[in-house]
Amino acid sequence: MTLAIHTGSRSGWTALLLLRDVAVEVGGRVVVRRASIEIPRGEIHLLLGPNASGKTTLLRGVVGYPGYRIARGEAMLGGVDLRPLTMEERVAAGIGIAFQWLPRLRGVRLRRLLEKIVSKRLGGSSREVEEEVRRIARLLSIEHLLDRDVGAGFSGGEGKRVEVATLLAQRPRVALVDEPDSGVDVDSVFMVAQGLEELMREGTEAMLIVTHTGFIARSMRHSRAYVMLGGEIVYSGPSGEVLRAVLEKGFSWLRGGSDG
Repeated sequence: MTLAIHTGSRSGWTALLLLRDVAVEVGGRVVVRRASIEIPRGEIHLLLGPNASGKTTLLRGVVGYPGYRIARGEAMLGGVDLRPLTMEERVAAGIGIAFQWLPRLRGVRLRRLLEKIVSKRLGGSSREVEEEVRRIARLLSIEHLLDRDVGAGFSGGEGKRVEVATLLAQRPRVALVDEPDSGVDVDSVFMVAQGLEELMREGTEAMLIVTHTGFIARSMRHSRAYVMLGGEIVYSGPSGEVLRAVLEKGFSWLRGGSDG
């Protein structure tokens, strides 16, 4: 098996999401130094790496999360330059994100949050919006959470499923998913994976999933994987090959060491 050092461009591919030599700055400090990713339409890619390697920072930089800034490099969505856009404008352009931890929103019922997101997409009657929210809730087994405040006493698995529900409600062109398999049981990982696959079937065109363990990869299809170390994407290749190498050897062998 051969893994190539990542050099950026994949000749002959037309990327829906293109990141080329991207650096992300947080509070005046460059955390992600160099990241190049190209995701064509119809593909799910994985971003792996140890804790504190910059994976979450990259996702937040791409979506334009407050305090995170793309300091240099290219970031394009379907030919549209994301860098000058606000977070709201990037979301409107078709970027969606599921965060690693669901925030607690006091006084905001989950039903109302999902209805608000769905109504922006459908623009239909209140009945159509309500039916769509119920459908999404059934799909992810979160009906019992609809009339509770967002994040109020939710388990880890429930929080992950709610994050996926917001993506299904939004149906973005590109979905960025941050560690959907961390801190949850096997059943929840499988349910989250089903929800993400359904998202692709319903119109999302590309997806980037951040994973530390690679656990969710066992439950869904994927095409390509990247490894991030020290704020740089250093390896990429067919996802099956990359996952096997990482699961067998860990990450430190990429630095010339070994895990144990």
